[in-house]
Amino acid sequence: MKLIKKSIFLFSLLLIWSATASSHPFYVSICQIDFNEKNQTLEISVKTFGNDLVAALKKNGVPELFVGEERENKKSNEYIFEYLKANLKIKVNGKLVSFLFIGKELEDDVLWTYLEIEGISELKKIEVECSLLTDLFDTQSNIIQINNGNEIRNLLLNKRKKVDSIIF
Repeated sequence: MKLIKKSIFLFSLLLIWSATASSHPFYVSICQIDFNEKNQTLEISVKTFGNDLVAALKKNGVPELFVGEERENKKSNEYIFEYLKANLKIKVNGKLVSFLFIGKELEDDVLWTYLEIEGISELKKIEVECSLLTDLFDTQSNIIQINNGNEIRNLLLNKRKKVDSIIF
């Protein structure tokens, strides 16, 4: 029953996300973290509005990126990765871990960024600190969904609450 409720919750958030993508009246990111037991990795997908991420980077002194265009800045991946490292921190089983930048793709107004954490043999506890875009928007919400095999759990982080954890 819990899994059904959580699935409905996530589906509702995704519906809201897609319905408001063009009007963009509120600010939200979604970070999906999947534990891949076979590969011993955490596979991470970060979904943000592309123009919001570019604006946050610009506020931090990064030149125009032109993401998804022919004239895209050659260092755009590097700038995005540095921003994510500064604003997304993950502890697994009490240990701060580093992630690798896998890539990014632009889908309409949405920028998907893919990261990976290697060497995770089990996921007992995860702590996420997320301040994505909170320096730009006071009402920014960052939804974190963690999939640990048969169990899916969610965190809601924002400017006032940047850190939370889940014990499996």
